[in-house]
Amino acid sequence: MVRLFLNSFNPINTNLDFKEFYMKLFQRSILLIPIILIFNIVIAEAQIERPIGINLAGIVDWSPEFVFVDIMKQSRNWIAHDNIPDAEWDSGVNIPLADNGYPLQLPYDNGVDPPQIVRTVMLTELTDVFPSGEYRLISEGQGRLQLWGAASVTLESPIDTLIYLDNSSEILAMELLESNVNDPIHNIRLVMPGFHNTFETNPFHPDLLDFLEDFQLIRFMDWMKTNGSELSHWSDRNSISNYTQTLDQGVAYEYLIQLCNLLKKDLWINVPHKATDNFISQFAQLLRDQVDPSLKIYIEYSNEVWNEIFSQNQYAAQAADSLGYTGDPWDLSWQYTARRSADMFYLFEKEFNNQDRLVKVIPGFSANPWVNNFILERFNNPAYNLNGVTADVLAIAPYFGSIANSIGEAGLENSISINAILDSMENSLPETYMYMLENKELADDYNLELHAYEGGQHLVAEYPYCDNESFVEKLLDANRDPRMEDMYCRYFEQWYETIGAGLFAHFSSHGGYSKFGAWGVKETFDDVNAPKYLALQNCVFNANIMTSTVQLNTVEYEIRLFPSRVLDKFIIEGAPPMSQINIFDVKGTLHKNMQVESFTQVTTEELIPGMYFVHVIDEKSNLITVLKFIKVPS
Repeated sequence: MVRLFLNSFNPINTNLDFKEFYMKLFQRSILLIPIILIFNIVIAEAQIERPIGINLAGIVDWSPEFVFVDIMKQSRNWIAHDNIPDAEWDSGVNIPLADNGYPLQLPYDNGVDPPQIVRTVMLTELTDVFPSGEYRLISEGQGRLQLWGAASVTLESPIDTLIYLDNSSEILAMELLESNVNDPIHNIRLVMPGFHNTFETNPFHPDLLDFLEDFQLIRFMDWMKTNGSELSHWSDRNSISNYTQTLDQGVAYEYLIQLCNLLKKDLWINVPHKATDNFISQFAQLLRDQVDPSLKIYIEYSNEVWNEIFSQNQYAAQAADSLGYTGDPWDLSWQYTARRSADMFYLFEKEFNNQDRLVKVIPGFSANPWVNNFILERFNNPAYNLNGVTADVLAIAPYFGSIANSIGEAGLENSISINAILDSMENSLPETYMYMLENKELADDYNLELHAYEGGQHLVAEYPYCDNESFVEKLLDANRDPRMEDMYCRYFEQWYETIGAGLFAHFSSHGGYSKFGAWGVKETFDDVNAPKYLALQNCVFNANIMTSTVQLNTVEYEIRLFPSRVLDKFIIEGAPPMSQINIFDVKGTLHKNMQVESFTQVTTEELIPGMYFVHVIDEKSNLITVLKFIKVPS
């Protein structure tokens, strides 16, 4: 992976391209290759047959998806409590905070309540998931703090020391006991083992970056805390300087941009439903100026405004009413979705000179194409679309397997087997396929692409069945069953090939399974054999071929490597005569050197799982292209 090579080149703060990257590698003699004329180098691009995106899980203290190597960034809001032994967990007292989120003075005395101090938690219910080892604890400002749970220590600030954390604990908490009003404690960092000296230039956890490598797009709905957001003014958004990224305002937008720029992934943002015109314009300016110009920016008004379970639905109905639209609350929210989507697209277009960078999304309801037609009709009506803007995509969430409640209603929750649950899920697939087809026909009618903003299995029970622990465990085990891989593969085949739809943004990345659902394609970073993830590897990622077009003398060659995710062999096709390949791992170690023909099968059984680079070298020893593949565990 490029990121791993670039640690010494500060990739977060540079737009270093592949050719420059390889020249730096050769200048530093990282790769031991015979004299090479690298000026002919061509870096291969993926030929995307099945475009795939991922919804990132929200950043919370109980998430097994470590986004940052500084775990302070996933800590909770400060919890105020009385400064006495055995005090109640949360006093509810509001503590004055600086702009960076740190208390201005501790203990804090408002003259009414007992003096207050604060705590936060950083790792909750993640026993054996976070790494044990020495964490680097840094703080600035004068005061005193305490860790308990996975570590037990009290320290004076300022601090720069190593603290051992034991992952057999169910919690890590931090107490701020004292903070000097003239120099309050601030800029606390708690850095995982292995990243003590790189966390500032490489803030993202490498396991997350590895996972994201295979996707073409990242949707940030949960990072942005979209559902129920109260964010309306640009000045109220979160910032990188804040002590945590778990605030109700969502993750700092600069981190979204930084991540996508680093990995060269398109980004999908959900504009808060209460955002003012000024907010939208400033957001557009930020994205215009800071997102890599080669990347697409998907823009969607909030998330599922048509869905009555979310507060944005009620807000939209009231806003439509205030504009003079008429109808029942549900169709008022649909009307406002059309109106505000058009407003948002116009404000973005005003800020973007190159509108090809934008992908304008109309969100739809998969199971009810009539609603989607209602929204699209109004979007194309000048009474709603005041500036005559156009959209690019109708997006739906074609989940399958919403059968848990039906099992409960039939009184079978205690007797049903896991195989019978999976049978019911399979029987639900044709209905989902019908919704896909109806929405594709609707999108075609409006000259729009059909994408999936979310999708995957939907095997989750609602009340009262979600309180039946035995039944819930069966639902979770069904998600872990090998049959799930086959269902997912057929599901993707239908979406991409039979329906002919476009990008599919799976919901979601990593997450622990519970009665609230089994949404993660994996439960932890290490859960690489999860059936849903295997389906992505074998039925989506593998369809996306590495391809490179090069010209030697007057002859043009299209060199292809497939599959891109390799179990025991891959194919090199289209190489020039008398070519050879060198296979390197991410550390620059040469593992294989061999001559290839126009069609050559290359075995990889001796390679350990990981990322590899394939250098294609012509008969004159010129490096002409670089392709890559991922060796997956058997």
